[in-house]
Amino acid sequence: MVFGACTSQRSGDASRASEARGERPNVLLIVADDMAYTDVGAYGGEIPTPRIDALAAEGVMLTQFHATPNCAPTRAAMLTGVDYHRTGFGSMGELLTDNQRGQPGYEGYLNDRVVTVAELLRDGGYRTWMAGKWHLGAKPEQRPHSRGFDDTFVMLAGGASHWVDNTPLIPGKPSPYSINGELLDELADDFYSTTTYTDRTIEWLQSGKGDDRPFFAYLSFTAPHNPLHAPPEAIERFRGRYEKGWDVLRAQRLKRLQELGLTPPTAPVFDRPGWIRGWDELTAEQRENRARDMEIYAAMIEQLDTAVRRVLDHLKASGEYDDTLILFLSDNGASRTTILDYAALGGEMGDFLESFDNSLDNRGLPGSSTDIGPGWAWAANAPFRLMKGYVAQGGMQVPAIVKLPGSRANAGSRNHAFTHVVDVMPTVLDAAGLSYPATWEGRDVAALDGRSLLPLLEGAGDETFATREMGFELYGMRAYRRGPWKALLLPEPYGTGDWQLYDLASDPGEVHDLATEELERLEELVEAWQRWSEEYGVIEPDRVVGYARTPRPGSY
Repeated sequence: MVFGACTSQRSGDASRASEARGERPNVLLIVADDMAYTDVGAYGGEIPTPRIDALAAEGVMLTQFHATPNCAPTRAAMLTGVDYHRTGFGSMGELLTDNQRGQPGYEGYLNDRVVTVAELLRDGGYRTWMAGKWHLGAKPEQRPHSRGFDDTFVMLAGGASHWVDNTPLIPGKPSPYSINGELLDELADDFYSTTTYTDRTIEWLQSGKGDDRPFFAYLSFTAPHNPLHAPPEAIERFRGRYEKGWDVLRAQRLKRLQELGLTPPTAPVFDRPGWIRGWDELTAEQRENRARDMEIYAAMIEQLDTAVRRVLDHLKASGEYDDTLILFLSDNGASRTTILDYAALGGEMGDFLESFDNSLDNRGLPGSSTDIGPGWAWAANAPFRLMKGYVAQGGMQVPAIVKLPGSRANAGSRNHAFTHVVDVMPTVLDAAGLSYPATWEGRDVAALDGRSLLPLLEGAGDETFATREMGFELYGMRAYRRGPWKALLLPEPYGTGDWQLYDLASDPGEVHDLATEELERLEELVEAWQRWSEEYGVIEPDRVVGYARTPRPGSY
């Protein structure tokens, strides 16, 4: 398999470059929803993920891969290669403030100033499919069938029941499904999100057999995003595994990370924040319920691994596995969000909460709606600070694995470069031999912010990654990264309310604030953040919103 040159340069029509290529790889992009860094066995987790671990052994583990702190901004950046503030997702659509709503970059849907990887691949001769979570616009012209995908089976919203009832996360805000751009009236009686998305993907793979065109398949799971749901027999396999609580789990995963060489043994540890209760502070009933929630979460991840195995086994049986570029990643860190947080976004909170049967025996089954909450999220995001929704490492540093086509000498290796979800688009285009256009369908499109990872994945060094710079902002929380140095501003109680400075090379948990010792460096990074903010049109919220809000009392 021969790969094209890096395609960060802008050129005319994406389809032109493919004419100079011979064989082109298939592309399989698999995304987990709210999966933490250590939820995968290869990254230190205790949950059995044998097929994802095998993929890591056959490919390259990216140990410093970053998403955005939330799902829709990540998906927008991933599919376009452009910073999320330019895609329409400068904030989550559900959390836009009055000063942001309708402003450029804050449309709440994937805007027409970006072009998707599916649109370019389809124009370049690929068959394009998507199954799973979209969350980038619900109107007909905003659905994936209108943004480059030939065949789709998608949930348009951000989350819902994983069972056939399709109960929404937010009261009064349904989560419709769409097939090829048309709304679906009802789901099949045996619907379970992870299984159904996988079935659809395999159906497309089977239907495309004999077609000479390569495929791009985007398998976008909604697991393990809450509500926590899994088949009862899967939950039963984890019975009693988490009865010692999240403090113990955090310590176990941290120890395993150190044994695997994924975190320095001398690195300081980000302790449990004071707003998260210790396991021994809970009542016996609370501990029993919370242990069950983690059992369900683990079962969801095990089911996801089984789904990955089914797809990859099909590719092997059809003889397409060796010709397929496979990318696996999570869209952000584990989530602290509770059902109370979701209920607060809609109306009639009491009626909404009372509609669920969250008794111990029904947790994880149809009619329930539970979550892992801040305690388990903190544990799962070891060794990092905080979780989903924050520009701290726990919100953004996620597992990512890439398997290149063919047999590779560096299979099973790790790459420690600072990589980002915006790199997915240029990497896929590079592998396909396609160029990124300056214009598409008669309109200008935003320049790529990502860069092709193929040189890194093929074992070549690239010193530019060591000095890479990138700005971050969400819900008024700020960060700027230059090489291993990171400036971070978080409100209390998540931070100090002032800029802090961390050396991630020795302190990946963002524990020791070096702002006083390295004041000049911090000032440079803050100035760089200001320039980045202006260049990218960042509009910070005019009120406290989203994850910047003070934690809900009693949500533990």
